[in-house]
Amino acid sequence: MRFKPLKARKIHRWLTLLFGIQLIIWSITGAAMVILQLPYIHGDHLVQPADRSVTEFAYLENITSVANEYPDATEVTLVNRYINNEFQHVFVVSGNATRLLDAATLQPVIISEQDIRALAKRYYAPRNAPKTAPSNGQAHNHEPSISQLQLLTEPTESELAARHLPAWQVRFVDTSNTTLYLSAVTGGLVTQRHTAWRFFDFMWMLHIMDYQDRSDITKPWLLAFTVLTLLISVSGLMLLAQKYLSRPWRRLWRDS
Repeated sequence: MRFKPLKARKIHRWLTLLFGIQLIIWSITGAAMVILQLPYIHGDHLVQPADRSVTEFAYLENITSVANEYPDATEVTLVNRYINNEFQHVFVVSGNATRLLDAATLQPVIISEQDIRALAKRYYAPRNAPKTAPSNGQAHNHEPSISQLQLLTEPTESELAARHLPAWQVRFVDTSNTTLYLSAVTGGLVTQRHTAWRFFDFMWMLHIMDYQDRSDITKPWLLAFTVLTLLISVSGLMLLAQKYLSRPWRRLWRDS
């Protein structure tokens, strides 16, 4: 009388067939994200400081006036930023809303498209250049070329979180497809993106199975695939037990 195999073999075979592709994707994307170095992915080598050092510390006395004028303010920072073709001391006020104020008069400062273009060229780091801000109002000797300048007000770009809007997207002509994002309110650098980051982001999307926002690791289908992967492992262990542990009993059954 022949020993009938357990149904675990069929279960394991079908689960592996249906979900094996995702297991391969997890392996490849996980390996890619481990190999790539995060400092390089973050693009720190693409940017440099654009603000000058603060020299007029007397403006700090106006912080009390800023706090009185804007009671919702949670942080006030004095910076020396290139605006309207010259460096100016301004307050960056954070709170319910972000504001940029003249450090002397406390009047609102409006960042223009021309300011964004000039600031982006100063944030952009030429290859093999020292990470220091320009010492004067002139641009770098090897002036970077901007291919596109666009104001973003709606969360349409997967490269930029909605909390940073409104922001300017500044694309440069280089081998890394560098893109800088600058705050439309303060002119400050929000983040930088390049080809390696986009590849890493694509790997991350496949790994966590969030194909839209690429940030939610609690998607129901991710949990479902995880549970089913566990079932594949359990069914595989059952097959091993069936093959090696039940072999002596099969012999006894045949002999009888």
